[in-house]
Amino acid sequence: MWRVPAAARRSRTGKKSVGTRTRVLHEALALASRIGFQGLSFGTLAEHARLSKSGLFAHFASKEDLQIQTLDLAAAMFVERVLKPAVAEPRGVARIRRLFDGWMAWIHSDSVPSGDVLISCAFEFDDAPRGPMRDAVVKGHHAMQATIGRLARQARDKGELAPSLDPAQFAFEFLGIVHAHHHVLRLLGSDARGRRARTAFERLLQAHSVKRRKAA
Repeated sequence: MWRVPAAARRSRTGKKSVGTRTRVLHEALALASRIGFQGLSFGTLAEHARLSKSGLFAHFASKEDLQIQTLDLAAAMFVERVLKPAVAEPRGVARIRRLFDGWMAWIHSDSVPSGDVLISCAFEFDDAPRGPMRDAVVKGHHAMQATIGRLARQARDKGELAPSLDPAQFAFEFLGIVHAHHHVLRLLGSDARGRRARTAFERLLQAHSVKRRKAA
């Protein structure tokens, strides 16, 4: 399951300001989904949220602390909206389908964040120097790969996917479809209904179906 390490939970606030910090983090996430995490700073957030920089220092130890906690919020929202509904399905292909459907809905959602900010963040930090923020992004990606691989392995062990299935390869191709769709939708404005992405996903399942392998 996608988890981003909360490496910067050093808030210097008391219980009374928890609500304020939560509101600020949602403002930060909305801003990061538009300008990216590297553009997220005390200055840009203070202007966007109409807060003073000194007020932000009361909630976050540094710019990096702000970025990581904002990424943490995005990951937690993804877990609630996409992963938990998927794992609530019976083990097997049903979970994989629900994960894909939920992910597509997450990408197309008009609410905050706009688009899949986790994918955008991965592209943003792929060539960035190593540091806590990049490490958090990498760990999250590895965790997501492992989750998809585990779901594929469960479907294989249940007899719904072919015994020869390689869970890691399946996860690679699954993520490839999701990332490609996010790219063409956000950058090129195409495949607005996700038709090509869903066609690719169905072909992926079909390629590893037990019936297809038996027929072959």
